[in-house]
Amino acid sequence: MEQSSLNTYAAERLKTGVSPDALKQNLLSVGWSEEEAGAAIVAGLVASGVPTPGKGARSGGGKLSSTVEVVLNFFSFITLCIVATSLGVLYYQVINHYFPDPLIVSYGGIDVSSEAIHYAIAALLITFPIYVAAIRLWFKRFREDEEKVETRLTKWLTYLVLLVTAVTILGDLIVAVFYFLQGEVTARFFLKALTILAIAGTTFGFYFLERKKIQYRKDIPRNIFQSIGWATLCMVILAIALGFAVGGSPDTARKQGLDTQRTNDLREIANCVANFGASQNRLPETIGELSESGRYAYCSGRTLDPETGVQYEYRVVSSGMVTAGVLEGEFELCATFTTDSGEMISTEKTYVNMEKDKWATHESGRECDTESAILENNTGKPAPYPVMYETSAPVPPPMAI
Repeated sequence: MEQSSLNTYAAERLKTGVSPDALKQNLLSVGWSEEEAGAAIVAGLVASGVPTPGKGARSGGGKLSSTVEVVLNFFSFITLCIVATSLGVLYYQVINHYFPDPLIVSYGGIDVSSEAIHYAIAALLITFPIYVAAIRLWFKRFREDEEKVETRLTKWLTYLVLLVTAVTILGDLIVAVFYFLQGEVTARFFLKALTILAIAGTTFGFYFLERKKIQYRKDIPRNIFQSIGWATLCMVILAIALGFAVGGSPDTARKQGLDTQRTNDLREIANCVANFGASQNRLPETIGELSESGRYAYCSGRTLDPETGVQYEYRVVSSGMVTAGVLEGEFELCATFTTDSGEMISTEKTYVNMEKDKWATHESGRECDTESAILENNTGKPAPYPVMYETSAPVPPPMAI
């Protein structure tokens, strides 16, 4: 049976007094789809004399959005959240790099994370095209079928987005004016406030026009949506370009990761040698001697360069020198680095007890540093602990001004 015959059947049944709900259940039970049954019932009601609103005022009736379209709309909101968050994180990281916080820097903290930058770039590269495709398909469905209407769920989700973005814009403006009145507006703060305003404002403007186009059937020129799309694309491309400039290319990130592993290895070896000297009252002659003892076997996994597989250079500078009753030895460790630590964005925070972390500071090429180890203490006082280095994984920075 064609749709026209189904419409005629529905009109006849409705005239006999059958309720639309009962008719719909009968049609569904024999295999008609929900969309076909709904269209037939609407056609039957119109044929029976039920008045229909004008084209510009139509906000109900017609073909209800299918389950696929509802899921598509919901999926687009998920991708929107990912795009907006990643874009904000990326711009925040770039701003933190070019406008560092003096307070954080003075305490040796790290305000920029290459991991956060690369994760945000990856999220934008994957999610933004998918979001654009989902939105285009959503508009196409309503452009091709003027009788199609939304479900309540998609309407509520869209208005929820409008509410969240409106509150975000309001809060951003209040904070900006407050800090301005306090005389504390800096370039760092201004750019972060502008970032939030741009992301929230663009989202609010797009979905405000989307409501007028989809729900209220207003004639919104297509070039307006295209202009918003091109502006958003420029924001994303600029953020990704700046992200690569700050966080480095994949090749640079790999080199920095290898150098980070080298510095961690040298710290561990230095600790192992210091502990060996304190227990054996002498320095090991070679790094390989550490692995010969089960007590220091865990150090053997740190003795090889992660890229070349060549053993790190180790040399005893002084086998023992007594100073104020304390016998100390001095040794040297060398490694070949591929990047300059001054140009690196750290992926970890380093805290050092009472002195600078010498292993994390290096130039490109072969670098050597010396370390001392207490071999024997005849002063009667407890020997000070050897310098220990502790690292902790970074936490992605929150999106806060």
